[in-house]
Amino acid sequence: MKIKDIVKNNVARFSFYRAGHAFYEVEVEGTKYKFPVSLEDLGTATLLAEHKAIPLMRSFERLLRTRRL
Repeated sequence: MKIKDIVKNNVARFSFYRAGHAFYEVEVEGTKYKFPVSLEDLGTATLLAEHKAIPLMRSFERLLRTRRL
């Protein structure tokens, strides 16, 4: 799976917070994936219940490297 398949016309929904990470969920081809977003990476950004997937691309790239979607 390519990163553009994840982010194109997709949204990430907030799931939960734990130990400095906001966990979001994204659905790709009917399968849901949860992934952490470091609050350190977000800086002063606002955490929303739902984001367009593109701004979270860096987190998706980490997920692809470690879990192989």
